[in-house]
Amino acid sequence: MMLVQVPVDQIEIVSDHLRSGLDQQKLADLISSIAEVGLLHPILVVETEEGFRLVAGYRRLMACRELGFETIAALVLSKDAQLRQIQIIENIQREDFNPIDRAAAIQLFIQENRLPVLQASKQLGIPRTTINDWLAVLDLPPRYQNAVLNNYYGGSSSLTLSHVGLAKRFAKKMENEKMLDVVLDAVLYYNLSRSETRKVLKLVADARNLSIDQAVRKVRLIPQAREQKEEIPAWSVEQLMASLTRSGDYLVKADIESFTILNEKQRQEVIRRARALKQLLDDMIEKMSEQLPSTRSE
Repeated sequence: MMLVQVPVDQIEIVSDHLRSGLDQQKLADLISSIAEVGLLHPILVVETEEGFRLVAGYRRLMACRELGFETIAALVLSKDAQLRQIQIIENIQREDFNPIDRAAAIQLFIQENRLPVLQASKQLGIPRTTINDWLAVLDLPPRYQNAVLNNYYGGSSSLTLSHVGLAKRFAKKMENEKMLDVVLDAVLYYNLSRSETRKVLKLVADARNLSIDQAVRKVRLIPQAREQKEEIPAWSVEQLMASLTRSGDYLVKADIESFTILNEKQRQEVIRRARALKQLLDDMIEKMSEQLPSTRSE
């Protein structure tokens, strides 16, 4: 391996380059940085008959091209170097390598070298469980992959690779593949954190007749004292009636138009809590109705 100045127009970018997209804002930031302080890290290339082929450093190369550089600092690898392995290791250490591209790169490395995951983890220096969690995203329907990317790029989605790993292990434990979609939908609908998701899945696993939605309500609405198995204050019919009356009076007097002053996050939280309360009331009404004597004539 040697460091040389390589003509930019002689560097080939192969069609199976590992990045599926390029964040224009991050590219602009990199261009500004290189223009100000220069290129701090050389790219990686391998020499070919026509010139050079890029191994790693796509963003740096694009930035230097935008700046009009005629040459770029590059480490030239020997032709017998494990190019894909070097390329993957270099890229997965970068923060801007998104989860989908990273998983696709590792899967390609495994397929090209016909390696089991355990052997690939040793060669890449990544724990086997981590690789399995990374690869799990490739089996997801597009809507969940897009949700993971949305979260990665700072969007409103709550879905992460950690959620996917929890959901997959839960579906396997329950011996029901459909539970994967059920859990991921719940994460997105309720904006569940990883910690909340773990609690929800534990509740469902311990009580098989409990639905995901019911478990979410328990995790979100049960007082902390109950989670710590402390004594719960007794309730009475009078307290329940008083609480329902106060809630009803408040809603009757509330000016719905005033809700327009809430920001999006506040509105979503109000809607989430209102839906949870509505479900609790519906459950209560259904159970009480079942206990009413039938009025039908015999």
